[in-house]
Amino acid sequence: MSSQTFDQRRRLTEPIEANDNWHHVEVWDPGFVDGVQAAIESLRALAPDWDGYGAPVIDPAVIEAAKTFIAQLPEKLAFRPRVVPGSGGTLQLEWHDGTKSLELEFESPNSIRYLQWHPDAGVEEEDSFPVMDISKAVDLIRCFMAGSHR
Repeated sequence: MSSQTFDQRRRLTEPIEANDNWHHVEVWDPGFVDGVQAAIESLRALAPDWDGYGAPVIDPAVIEAAKTFIAQLPEKLAFRPRVVPGSGGTLQLEWHDGTKSLELEFESPNSIRYLQWHPDAGVEEEDSFPVMDISKAVDLIRCFMAGSHR
């Protein structure tokens, strides 16, 4: 393997050196689960009115559901999402690549609302699914990652 960093290597579609393997859509990030869970956990520190407009604290049950969800995703699925607090006590995982976006909002400990957006391809889809439906989440994330440039 070459000595390039994770960020330099994560979206390659061909070997860098003759002894490297081909890399396609999968992303290797050994710190994915711990890193994303730590970002989710950090939302516990938000005080009431954290946004200056009366937002409640992030629901602790939503935090736990999101951390469990992340632990259940397959390895090498995607680069790390942004973890964003919601003004209604929710949290959201966001992946962005140019005009392409995928947002998974944990509306409750049991439900995820998603927005899949790729205007260049005519994709705009919004719906909900149960937090325990990992296969639905994996399908959405794989769809986002297909053709991403990261």
